[in-house]
Amino acid sequence: RTGTAVDNAGNSASATVSNINIDKTLPTVTYSGNIGTYTVDQTVNITCSAADALSGIASDTCQNISGPAYSFSLGTNTFSATATDKADNVGSGSTSFTVIVTYDSLCNLVKQFMPQQGIANSLCVKLKNAAAAEARGNLNAKAGLLGAFVNEVEAQSGKAMAAEHAAILIRLAKAL
Repeated sequence: RTGTAVDNAGNSASATVSNINIDKTLPTVTYSGNIGTYTVDQTVNITCSAADALSGIASDTCQNISGPAYSFSLGTNTFSATATDKADNVGSGSTSFTVIVTYDSLCNLVKQFMPQQGIANSLCVKLKNAAAAEARGNLNAKAGLLGAFVNEVEAQSGKAMAAEHAAILIRLAKAL
């Protein structure tokens, strides 16, 4: 780049500076490890990263997303982050995933949360029978079996099962 200055007396001077790089490229924010749909018994482990190949990253709001899928809302979960490079360009990125509950995934959680195998089996049988009733189109039987599941979980809450785990199972059963 060359610049010229002229004063009021008509004197001028020029200067040339080379190797000036102007960064107009936005930094990138990417999420990796997202499988898209998680059942409640799976683990979410998504990594957020920010990159800028020119001036470098000055700051970013990236946070990794991790934890048991049941700890996220059922349905679509969306996360986003921004990154600012050293030239003050701002880029952003986002990711979404869906958490679903199925009879099998809820049974798997029962087995994780219930240390007494006999009670866990009893609860899983109720879920299996509710799934079969739903498949037959018998929604009244499904509702009755899920109600029996909830009642049994409530009876074990704070006893054979931690109250926090019981609350999770009840919330998820009500979503079926």
